[in-house]
Amino acid sequence: MLTGTFSYESGRMSFSLPPEVTVQQQHLEDGAVYLFRHQTLGELGRIVVRDVAGGQCHISSEVVGDAADPMTATRLKIFQPLSEQLTAALDAAFASRGPATPVPPHPPVPAPDEVIASKMIPCDRCGAAAALLIFADTARTVGEVEDYARKMYSNYRQMNVPTWVIGAPLGIASDRTPSLVLKVWPERQPVRKLTPHAFNRELDAVLKQCC
Repeated sequence: MLTGTFSYESGRMSFSLPPEVTVQQQHLEDGAVYLFRHQTLGELGRIVVRDVAGGQCHISSEVVGDAADPMTATRLKIFQPLSEQLTAALDAAFASRGPATPVPPHPPVPAPDEVIASKMIPCDRCGAAAALLIFADTARTVGEVEDYARKMYSNYRQMNVPTWVIGAPLGIASDRTPSLVLKVWPERQPVRKLTPHAFNRELDAVLKQCC
């Protein structure tokens, strides 16, 4: 992970990043990709820098997330200034090649479908969908839990029932081992550490209110 100084082919540039943001650089044949990640918001977006004719460079910015998801706007507020800083740093690093061509951040091209385990809980009385559990099987940090919430936004928005994202056990799996749990719908709550027993009590209370 890089947190301050960035290299692009023969040039070097530097600008400050917030302490909670990291960026990973991936090289392309004609440029580089910068993948930005937030400690608690998860993936923010990416900036692609490519050489173009005339010795200039072209920058495209992609913020991750569904446009209807309020969290996408939250990520954009952090990501867009970083995109603008990187563009300015490129201008300074490659002044002799002409200015960089910025493109405002936009939603990324949809990625191939990813299979994420989830479970719909029906109401014992009426049989209607009463809750949705999303299993973040590899998530052990707040940012990783947020990644799953972002990817599943359109699903739980459409179902419109109480929804939780449940992370991987934070230790050897047992009834006493907590996981990170994020309630995302209908209202968001802070990420909490809950044991299976504590979460099941919360879920049971919600199911009793279904009808």
